[in-house]
Amino acid sequence: MNSNELKYMELIKRKYPQLDMSKIEFNKTDGSYSDIAVVNNEVVFKFAKYDWSAAYLRNEADVIRFIQDFIDLPLPDVELIEQNVSKRSFIKGSPLYRNTLLKLDYNTQDAVARQIATFLQQLHTIPVKKAQYARIGDSQMNRTREEWLSELETMQRKIHPYCTNYVKEYLQQIIQPAVDNEEFFEFQAVLIHGDLTPNHILFDKASRKVSSIIGFGNAGFGDPAYDLGMLIDHLGENFVKRVLRYYPTPHSYLDRARFYAYISSFMWYRDVCDMISTRDFSRFQIPAKDRDIFPMGISSAEAKPSKK
Repeated sequence: MNSNELKYMELIKRKYPQLDMSKIEFNKTDGSYSDIAVVNNEVVFKFAKYDWSAAYLRNEADVIRFIQDFIDLPLPDVELIEQNVSKRSFIKGSPLYRNTLLKLDYNTQDAVARQIATFLQQLHTIPVKKAQYARIGDSQMNRTREEWLSELETMQRKIHPYCTNYVKEYLQQIIQPAVDNEEFFEFQAVLIHGDLTPNHILFDKASRKVSSIIGFGNAGFGDPAYDLGMLIDHLGENFVKRVLRYYPTPHSYLDRARFYAYISSFMWYRDVCDMISTRDFSRFQIPAKDRDIFPMGISSAEAKPSKK
């Protein structure tokens, strides 16, 4: 147990002296900007790693408190117990990795697609005025066309020295349609999750259902296509098209979602280039990127709908 974990345990004991601490697991789930402690599979504590990341904890608590009345899926009860520490209820479930999803039978995959579609539709249709009245702000990913063009120019400048000509051309093919179409980034801002990655979609293997959505630190007003883009990036476009059967959206959503999915890796490479130039690797992490490959041991026949 490292010094930070000892410090976290002391804080929990001080705040909740009656809490049984016989079983505690640290960073069992992803914590890019926070350390996570799971106590007896009952309570989850999140500790901001950086001063600036405490804002994610505050935002998550505020957003979940507001949206609970609009969302059918169970959401964790989150409260801020210190400026940089939050506490939430534990909800049973494991991250919905692509390999986990693809090992499910077709009908279960379809049920999961329907659950995610329902969640997105409910979240994206929350009345804007009510969210504004609750003082919900913009997601970090809510950017204008001008901001995106500036971001893309900066990204290319930073990563090009480390790219082969093939990668440069590949990146240009992704960027150019967004640059050429002046209406590409036009959308009606709605409340979005902002970080809908597999570790924030909990799947209960016993019930074979999505048990909860977590990780609302970057939630706020933004492009609804961004949530779809994160799903494409991690779960694949074929699955997202099944989601869209239950959540019909304009075709422009799908094009922007593809852009967000493509560009996410290059935005991470941009951050790595910054780390190389500053020699500060304190935030370096190796990302796991799913590809359009079936899990080993799964035949293509298992991906087909069952006959009833």
